[in-house]
This record gives sequence, structure tokens and C-alpha cells, in this order.
Amino acid sequence: MSAAGDSDREFIARSVRWGITLAVAGMLLLAALFLLKAALTPLIAAFALAYLLDPLIDRFEARKVGRPVAIFVLVGLSMALALASAFFLLPRISHEIAQLGHRLPGYLEATLAWVAPRLKSWGIDVPASIDASLEALRSGGLSVPLETLRKVLEGALLSITGTLGALVGMLVIPVIAYYALVEFDRIKAWFLELVPIPYRERVVAKASTINALIAGFIRGQLIVCGLLAALYAIGFSLIGIDLAVGIGLLAGLLAIIPYVGGAVALSVASALCLLRYGIDIHIVLVVGWYTLVQTAEGLVLTPRIVGHSVGIHPVAVIVGLLIGGDLLGFLGLLVAVPLTAVIQVFVRDLLEAYWGSSLYSGEAELGS
Repeated sequence: MSAAGDSDREFIARSVRWGITLAVAGMLLLAALFLLKAALTPLIAAFALAYLLDPLIDRFEARKVGRPVAIFVLVGLSMALALASAFFLLPRISHEIAQLGHRLPGYLEATLAWVAPRLKSWGIDVPASIDASLEALRSGGLSVPLETLRKVLEGALLSITGTLGALVGMLVIPVIAYYALVEFDRIKAWFLELVPIPYRERVVAKASTINALIAGFIRGQLIVCGLLAALYAIGFSLIGIDLAVGIGLLAGLLAIIPYVGGAVALSVASALCLLRYGIDIHIVLVVGWYTLVQTAEGLVLTPRIVGHSVGIHPVAVIVGLLIGGDLLGFLGLLVAVPLTAVIQVFVRDLLEAYWGSSLYSGEAELGS
């Protein structure tokens, strides 16, 4: 048997061992996350906040600012910014919802007046107004079964309970983030000590690669999401679209998923524009502003803030977020991008090892 053949068998055996090890570790990790997702969500959110703020803390330390002081200031500013945004945005969105609720009957009447003649021309009989529609429902014996009402009340109670739990979790996050930042360097050193000495250099190199991928994507994408939310909200407000701030906020939050935030902004704004103004110059302005914002994102914001060399493919991000959100809910959304980056790095290494092997080049067959 040739040396190339022995090398192929060794490569395959090593790949199988690593594949089995990583698969078992991944399944155990997913099982633990699934079982403990309620408790782990604020904990991982706190560590994510610590991870994002640690480079800033290091810069403060380089300028002779004490680490505890820098941590207290940055965590406090982050939470104050979040609370200030909530106090500013929630009343604004509430006001927009109230205005939309006040105008919605008129929108529906106008829509029904436009649709009804066309449906009647096709032989479909529809009520002439919203009041007539409600009267038709009442005369048809519309009733709400008690079982349905009970389920609605139970759902409302569970929603309130979940909201209280979420508020408690949000209060815990800055406390855990503070202590995580205080011990961040020690935590990294402790994890490094767990790695066998012969593998430490390789693990540090891979951890640096993964950190560059995650940091470049998350920090940059969060800034881009905030800018997109502001641009959509300001533009749609000036055009006169109902719920403009709400649409901008939703589009910004969903912009973490490639292509989804813009699609939501365009579809919702267009629908509300058609309800309020019909087909006129406003729909042209909505489409034009959407096109301008998307162009700015693709040519200016993402290249300059996130960068071209981040290396996490948009399809990989979408798949990771879909799977993570479906399996683990909000916790899955938190860990989806880091896990996607880790998987991508190991898959890339495996492919490079395969492309460099005699199995791929065919040297084994040529030497046999």
C-alpha cells in the first residue's frame, strides 16, 4: 500500500472522528439550550452585551481609566439609551396606532366602495358599507363560544405573565453584564486553560477568526439596522404614511435578516399608502424612498460599516436565524449568528484540508 493511500485513510479517519465529536457536542449543546432556554435567554443576552462592550472597555483602560468605572459608565449609558429610546418611541407608536384606528373605518369604507361594484359585476354580492357588513354578521347569528372566550382569556393571562418575566429578565441583564465585563479577561483565560496545551495555538487562531466574523457582522449590522430604522421612519413620516415610526422600527429590527427588513418596509408602507391616498404620487414617493434607502444600504452603509470581508454569507445568516428561532425562540436568534460563524469556519477548514489531500488530487491512484 502506498504512502498516499495511508495518508488518505488517515485523513478520512481523522475527519470522521472530528465529525462525530462535533456532532455529539452540537446535539448536547442544542439539547441544553432547548431545556434551559427560559433561564439562559437573559444570561446569554447579558454576555452578548458584555462581548459587544468589551473592546470599548479595553480602550478606556488603555487611557488609564479604571475598568470598573468604565464598565459602570458604559453599561449605564447603554441602558439609559435603551430606556430613552423606549420612552420616546413607545408614546409615538401608541399615538400612531390610535390615529390609524381612528382612520381605519374610513379606509375600509373607501376600499369597500371601490371593491364592491367590481365584485358585483362578477356576480358576487357584498354589503355596501361596513355597517351593513356588521349587521349581516349580527343577523347571521354570530356568537362567540364560551370555550373560545376561555382560551382567549388564558392566552391573555399567559401573555401578561410572560411580559412580567421578560421585564424581570431585562432588569437582570445589566447586572449580569456588569459582572461579566469585570471578569471578562479572566473568563477568556479560564477557557483557554481548559484547552490541551498542544492545541492552544490553533484554538487561539480559530477563535480570533471566529471573533472577527462575529464582531464584524453583529456590531456593524446593529449600527446599520439603527440607521435604516431612522431613515425609513423619517422618510415615511414626511411622505405622510400612517404608523411611519412603527414601520421604521420594525424594518430596522428585521434588517438583521438580509432582505427581510426592506421587504417589510415596502409592503406595509405601500399597503397603508394605498388605503389612505389610493394610487397617486404618494405611492411613487414610497417606492422611491425605499429604493433610495436600499441603494444607500447596499453601496454606502453596509460596505463602510459592516465591510465586504465579514465573510458570513447572507443565506447562511437567514438559514441560521430561521433554524435558531424555530428551535429556541428568542434565545435561538441570539446564538444563531455566532453558531453560524463557528460552523462556517470549521466547514471551511475541512474543505481546505480535503482540497489539499491526496484523495482530492488523485495522487493516491497515480502512486498505486
